[in-house]
Amino acid sequence: MLKLAVFDLDGTLKVERDPYVYLHRCLGVMAEAEVITAAGLSGELAYEDWLRADAELWRGTSRATLEQFLRADAYIPGAREAVRALQAHGVEIAIISSGLLLHAEMVAAELGIAHFCGNVLGFNGGDAPAVTGEVKATAPIHAKGELMAQLQTALGVWPDETLAVGDSRSDLPLFARAAVRVAVAPHPPEVGDAVDLVLPDLRELLPRLRAFVPRWFLSTD
Repeated sequence: MLKLAVFDLDGTLKVERDPYVYLHRCLGVMAEAEVITAAGLSGELAYEDWLRADAELWRGTSRATLEQFLRADAYIPGAREAVRALQAHGVEIAIISSGLLLHAEMVAAELGIAHFCGNVLGFNGGDAPAVTGEVKATAPIHAKGELMAQLQTALGVWPDETLAVGDSRSDLPLFARAAVRVAVAPHPPEVGDAVDLVLPDLRELLPRLRAFVPRWFLSTD
């Protein structure tokens, strides 16, 4: 039976595909960020240095402001319902994101998800925490498969009991450790070639899974 469903966050559970670009846009620092992105894509900046340079652009921004922006990032249609339906079937839900742990924590709290990870953004102390410009890459983009393997081991779950849901090339390592792989509006479209099901959103996730792997579910109610 299905025991574990692992979701990417950005572009999979939430609409915005890139949380860093989204926050740059919200904070009006896209011009500066484009220079950093070019350096990161060219290999001039190592991954964690790229994250730190992004976070530096947000220095002094209050945690409350970031949470407001992240909360405004809408859920993909059907995301809440799909997660709750899987939970009703006794399935453990996890978020493995190379975005911000702050965002993953918010979504996990809203949806009752126990397992989640993301990159840790630094905040100073006090009554109104603000971004320090520091960041710790606890969930780097190249480590999603390793993080999923660690979670499966901790929970005693095999790949053939696991569902993976993502939207981009960075989710390919998640797909590699799952029996059934679902892409949500994949970008680029070629990511769809690596999965079993391609969906425009999450409204039909449960019906499509029941049709594809009926043995995973005790009932079809």
